[in-house]
Amino acid sequence: MNNVAKINNKEFSIVNFKSIPVVTTAMLADFYATDVNNIQQNHLRNTRRFIEGKHFYKLVGTELKAFKQLTDSKTVSKNTRTLILWTERGAARHAKMLDTDQAWEVFEQL
Repeated sequence: MNNVAKINNKEFSIVNFKSIPVVTTAMLADFYATDVNNIQQNHLRNTRRFIEGKHFYKLVGTELKAFKQLTDSKTVSKNTRTLILWTERGAARHAKMLDTDQAWEVFEQL
């Protein structure tokens, strides 16, 4: 089930996973006006600050396949082998670490 959120005058589909609203890494990068690689590197450099199941969910295998069936190809490419879904708390952590005006603006809107 998708909900629509308006962030910085753009509409985004917020996807639910385990009844929790989440966003993909690509969506998070778009929110914060940065690139996907920056979000991924931020996560890798601060691994101890992100707790799986609290700040993010990592989907692989059958769990990822089932998730893909619930979303459209714009949200998740059919070729994706691993997917990180960020919770609101995880997105907030990125905002704090990225420390850009855009990140803080979005943080206020979340």
